Amino acid sequence: MSDSVLEKFQRRVSAIEQDNDFPADFRQLLERAIEVNPDGGGLNFFDQGRSLNASEVRDAVYRLADGLQDIGVGKGSHVAVMLPNLIEFPLTWLALGVLGAVQIAVNHRFTSKELDYQFNDAEAEFVLTTPQFLPVIDAMEARQALLSDDNIILVADEAVAGHPHWQSLADAGSPDYRPDWSISSADLLSIQYTSGSTGLPKGCMLSQRSWIVFGCTPLALFDHQLDNIMADHAYFYLDPQWQTVSALYCGARLHVPEKLSASLFVERVKTHNINMTLFPRPIVGEKGEESDKDTCLQKILAVAAGAEGIRNIRRRFECVATDGYGMTEVGAALIMPEEVSDADLDACCGVPGPFRQCRIVREDKVDCETNEPGELWVRGDGILLGYYNKPEATAEAFEGDWFRTGDLFVRNAKGYYQIVGRIKDMIRRSSENISALEVEQALTMVDGVQQVAVVPVPDDYRGEEVKAYLLLEEGQTPQSLPPGKVLEGAKERLAEYKIPRFIEYVTTFPYTPSQKVAKAKLVAQAGDLRAGAWDAQAQ
Repeated sequence: MSDSVLEKFQRRVSAIEQDNDFPADFRQLLERAIEVNPDGGGLNFFDQGRSLNASEVRDAVYRLADGLQDIGVGKGSHVAVMLPNLIEFPLTWLALGVLGAVQIAVNHRFTSKELDYQFNDAEAEFVLTTPQFLPVIDAMEARQALLSDDNIILVADEAVAGHPHWQSLADAGSPDYRPDWSISSADLLSIQYTSGSTGLPKGCMLSQRSWIVFGCTPLALFDHQLDNIMADHAYFYLDPQWQTVSALYCGARLHVPEKLSASLFVERVKTHNINMTLFPRPIVGEKGEESDKDTCLQKILAVAAGAEGIRNIRRRFECVATDGYGMTEVGAALIMPEEVSDADLDACCGVPGPFRQCRIVREDKVDCETNEPGELWVRGDGILLGYYNKPEATAEAFEGDWFRTGDLFVRNAKGYYQIVGRIKDMIRRSSENISALEVEQALTMVDGVQQVAVVPVPDDYRGEEVKAYLLLEEGQTPQSLPPGKVLEGAKERLAEYKIPRFIEYVTTFPYTPSQKVAKAKLVAQAGDLRAGAWDAQAQ
């Protein structure tokens, strides 16, 4: 019965919390990887043709750390990493970790305007990138003095004059190098940016302990022997980074492609004997082939797949598939016990995992009753330290030591949590978090646009699409300022994935008493959000 499953799960959670025997920091994490599986595990970037076992990873990390400290990267240094899925990304992150430096993971599709914001907001002192992204950096209007060419490290086949060469730094270092200063589990390791609901992206301050808890907690709860894990999302996101920690912790090999591909998912799973992976949303509803059952899959993390999607994945691959709930700020907050067989719980995200406490709270800050919707609050060991250089945003996000997620949940009579809505004003498009306000600000900068309201449009393939309602300045019409012209003006300020797909013109907006656009009313008036709207994909 589900009650006994829950009780068993909670006993395991308590035991993990009491033992608390995770590595203290990234130095210990690398040593554990070798203790568990010295000649295996490690990293396999198969599209790049680069593969290292656990011992080779440790040696490569310390070689690089030695080379980086030679050019001034030390404890507390802020290093922006702007790379596609190359093995240099995790090796650099791990090297920064053992040095006690701080990584700023940057979306390599960002425009120079977006780099102006993120590099300056995070106070980046060094940047690691490839030559193809130098023009975007050079086009920055507010490039800080710290970012001289001497501090822009390049991953390239050959050295580029004026820039440190990543491979040369790694080659010059010693695998026996060990920093002569201590690091702590509380030390800041990452400023990980996430799009929020109240403005431009905010940098979540994540400690060494944050990443250890994020990556080790799920593995500590698995009953499976994991030899191969696949991380096929872009490395600047949270998921591949915590999966790196997971693989090192349990001695598995992490397999990473150049980019996510739904059409190649099954082929990759079979080729690399994958035991655990995240599931790509675009193929959640696919029936697949009978041969899909013939894999090494033991665990699929099917986040936001929905109850029917979860059931379909289980049928298709004959393995454990569960939902869950996490976010950049808190890691995995809710985990679904693998033993749950109650179909009524397939729509749920689970229950609090190790080192996490959760509440569902009404607007008056009183805990909700069973099945009463409210905001999910989370606290625990290793959640974010706050938002970098944003004390007001940090204060707003916390109630004491409880982090306010902005997501609406209910807790059912069996004790399981289910997400039912979102307080945040943001869009989730193909695993990308997009701040509605950021898009609105960019579109409003286009000459002739007076006001903008951006809302999500449900989409079977991408989860949500972006729609912008435009109120034009007096004298402008949809003919004088057509959608294509508006979007062209926004492209210098927004990455491609943030560009709205749907555009609709309005002559007025409904407003709240505080004179904000009443988006709920706007959406309710529309019925079908696609009907009558300009669609970029139809052009």
